[in-house]
Amino acid sequence: MSSIESKAYSVLFPVLLDLDMNDGVRRFLGSGGRSLLFGETAQEYVSGKMSASRLESETLEKWQRFTGTAIQLGGPLLLAADADISAVHRLQGIAPALPEPERARAMDVAELEEACFQVATVVRNAGVNLLLSPTADVVGGTNVWLQGRTLSDDVDRAAAMVGAYVRGVRRAGMASTLKHFPGHPVLLRQPSIEEAVVTESLDQLRAYWPAFQAGVNAGADAVMMGPGIFAACEPPVAASVSPELIGLLRHELGFKGLVMTIDLDHRSTIRNSSLGEVTVAALNAGADLLLISAKAVPEIPQIVRAIAAAVAGGTLPQERLDAAAMAVSALANRLANFSS
Repeated sequence: MSSIESKAYSVLFPVLLDLDMNDGVRRFLGSGGRSLLFGETAQEYVSGKMSASRLESETLEKWQRFTGTAIQLGGPLLLAADADISAVHRLQGIAPALPEPERARAMDVAELEEACFQVATVVRNAGVNLLLSPTADVVGGTNVWLQGRTLSDDVDRAAAMVGAYVRGVRRAGMASTLKHFPGHPVLLRQPSIEEAVVTESLDQLRAYWPAFQAGVNAGADAVMMGPGIFAACEPPVAASVSPELIGLLRHELGFKGLVMTIDLDHRSTIRNSSLGEVTVAALNAGADLLLISAKAVPEIPQIVRAIAAAVAGGTLPQERLDAAAMAVSALANRLANFSS
């Protein structure tokens, strides 16, 4: 395998639905993969609750055995899961429950930070080191995608809560992820299955950015780009493939960490492209870590070939792939050093 292919594997972020160290996971890690996302079923995602069978089978020992084996195979890794106050907590039953949304909104900032620290400490003991939380979106109207899944409808309160979450997680030696930049105040369609357009101008979106800025200032290590198609871009595209929006995150909000995409096969993100094409577009836009849904995981070899072909053909600069791979490696190594 070439070094280009190994680097291509290292910037992919596949979703695993079970703690099953199967041949596919072993091949991914043996080929240069550096990141895994422990996902949930669609029903678990919608309900915010893990299934009874999962709660029974996924013990702390099973988590530790899987994550330990993964690190033995791949070296320092990013091992990620959701732990949202208002949505999914993937390690339900292993780690303490996060405060219920109403309780969290009423908590003193220091108290909320401590609660997040306590949860993150137990999650880290299971071998997970990156949380795909907190949600920094603030809803400003009808939103069929995020309704009931955000921290607060008040921008200032949301900002305070985001900062508390990030600080608590960071104290526990874990990384946190702000999502979903640049925010989706109003969304009338489901971006995973439809072309969902965010119609606000950039100036209108900026009014919701204090929550993202609070997370950046508190030390969030990653930011997930949103799936909506942003009419403010020219041409209108999803944030994961927008050089303009990733550039604003970098330069206007001063974010220096890891930029990750939403699931690249979300309808609003992939549109009429192939998985290989949207992956190359995301890298060219400035994304570092590319989320591959469980459904798309079998296509990983094809995606790697598309990245390598783009580098060979000059449509993806090798230095851009190098920078993305280095960003993933740097965070994985820093988290490993903390835990040691």
